[in-house]
Amino acid sequence: MKKLMTVLLCILLVASLAACGGGGGSTSGGGSSSGGDAPATSDGGPKVGGTYIIPQDAEPSTMNPDAISDDYNYPIVQNLFPRLYKLNNAFQAIPDLATSYDVSDDALTYTFHLRDNAVWTDGEKVTSEDVLYTFNEIIDKEYAFASVFQYVDEINAPDDYTVEFKMNEADGSFLSNLSWYGTFILPKHVLEGTDWLTNDDFSNNPVTCGPFKFEAWNKGTDIQIVRDDNYWGEHPAYLDRVIYTVIADLSTMYQAWLNDEVDEIGAYAIPANELDGIIADTEKYYTVEQVWPSPWYITFNIKDGPFADPKVREAIAYGVDRQDVSTKATGGYKPPNDHFIPDNYEDAVNDDAKQPEYDVAKAQSLLEEAGYTKDANGYYFETTFTVMSGFDDFCKVIADHMEKMGIKVTLDVLDFDIWSEKVMDNYDFQITALGGFQGPDVLGTTRRWTTTGSTNIPQYSRPEVDELAKKATLAATDEERNGYIKEVQKYLREDIPQILIVNYADYQPFKNYIKGNNYVSVADGGSMEIMGFSELTELWLDK
Repeated sequence: MKKLMTVLLCILLVASLAACGGGGGSTSGGGSSSGGDAPATSDGGPKVGGTYIIPQDAEPSTMNPDAISDDYNYPIVQNLFPRLYKLNNAFQAIPDLATSYDVSDDALTYTFHLRDNAVWTDGEKVTSEDVLYTFNEIIDKEYAFASVFQYVDEINAPDDYTVEFKMNEADGSFLSNLSWYGTFILPKHVLEGTDWLTNDDFSNNPVTCGPFKFEAWNKGTDIQIVRDDNYWGEHPAYLDRVIYTVIADLSTMYQAWLNDEVDEIGAYAIPANELDGIIADTEKYYTVEQVWPSPWYITFNIKDGPFADPKVREAIAYGVDRQDVSTKATGGYKPPNDHFIPDNYEDAVNDDAKQPEYDVAKAQSLLEEAGYTKDANGYYFETTFTVMSGFDDFCKVIADHMEKMGIKVTLDVLDFDIWSEKVMDNYDFQITALGGFQGPDVLGTTRRWTTTGSTNIPQYSRPEVDELAKKATLAATDEERNGYIKEVQKYLREDIPQILIVNYADYQPFKNYIKGNNYVSVADGGSMEIMGFSELTELWLDK
C-alpha cells in the first residue's frame, strides 16, 4: 500500500513524471494542455546526437519496472521496456509492442497483435511467450498492479505474435490500465525461475527492449541509458545518451537548471515567486500548461472523532475557500476544483452535485447543528491536521480557514514514510491531505471512494456507491459510464468523505533548444500524441 501511494503522490511531484501530462485530445477527458508552442528549429529537422540530463530527487530501488511501484524508475523504464499499449501524453492508449487489438462483441476477449521485429538487447526475439510470462508472473506473485488483471480469467498465446485475454467480466478500464503502470513486458528467458524482488543481477544490469538500452547505474549519483540502434520502432532515438542524475535538494536542482548543468526540471522545483519571470523570458524558455486529473484534496477519519459526523465534514466544505487556497498556496496556478471528481472529466462531472460554495456562516451553523458550541477562546473544538511534507503551505491556508470558522488546528508535518504508516497503515489521524493521479480514465477516481479502493484513505463505504462504480466498470459506452459516475457524486455530496480543493496544474517551462517535446502537440512541433509519458524517442536538441 505504501508503494502504491508513493506512485500516486509522486506522479504529482517527480520531474520526469511531470512529462506525463494530459492533452486536450484525450478520449477519456483526462487532461488539458495549452500554451507555448515549441520554437521553430534552426534548420527545420531533427538532429541526431547529444546528451540529455534529467535530475531526480532520489534514485530508484530497482530497474525491474513491474516488481514494485517505484516512481523513480518509472520515467527511466519507459525508455527501456515496451508495453502492449502505452499511454501517450494526452492520456490516450496507443500501440507499443502490439500494433493493434480487437475486442469481442461481449467485451470478454481482448486480442493483441504483436510486432514481429522486436528484439531484446541480448539478441533474442520478443514473442507472446514473454507477454504471457510477464503477466502471469504479476498475477501469480501478486506483484505491483496485479489489480490490472482482476477481471482476467486466463491469458493465451495462439501463436508467437498473438496474445488473448479472456475476461470473467467486462472491464472498461482494462486497456488504459494495461497501458499505464507496472505492465512492461519482461524477458522470460532471462527472468524465468527468479524472484523479481531479489534478482539484483537483472535490476542492476537489465536486458531491455526499447528506444534506449541500459548502460550504467552509479549508485547514489546517476543512471545512464544510451540509444539502442536496434530499436524496432519507426526510427531510433535521436539522443545519444540520457543521464538521470540525483539532486536531492530542490534549490540545488533549480540552480543547476538555471546554470545549464541539467536540461529540464519539474515545475515543482521552480520557486513560485520566480515562475512569472521565467515564463516571460521567451528568449530562453517556452512554457506549457497542463492540468491533470490529480487534484489536491483533504479527507477525514470518518469513523472516530469530530469528522465522523457528516455535518462537520460539510461544515469544512463550506468553510474552506478553495479560490483563496489556490491564490495563497499556489499563486493561482492551480485553480480551484468544483466537483467531487477532478474537473478534467468534463463529461462525467455532475453540476447538480457540486462542492459547496464558500460560506463561513453556513459552516458555523452546521457545527452548531452538530452539537458544538464555542468555548471561551472562540473555538468549537480542536483537531490535528496530519500533513505530508510537501503539502505544508497548502494545508496551512486550509488550517487558517478552519481557524476562522472556529476550529483550533495543530499542523503535524511528517515525512512521507511516517505519514503513510500513521495515516494509511494505522488510520491514526483526524484530517489529512494528499494528491495523486485519478486516472488514467474516469474509473481511476473509484480508487478514492469505493470500499475496496486502493487509495480510499477515509475508509469510506457505501453500498450504493460501490454498486454504481461496478456498473460504471461494466458499462459498454462512455456515456453510460459517465452517467453512473454522475450518480455517485450525489452520494459523495451527501457524505463528503473528501473535499477536492485545487486542480493539479503545471506551468512547465522548457529551454528553447529542447525539441520533439511530449508536452507539445505534434501539430506544434512536439510529440504529445505519439510518445509515452516520459519517453524520449522523439526528443532532440537544437544546439
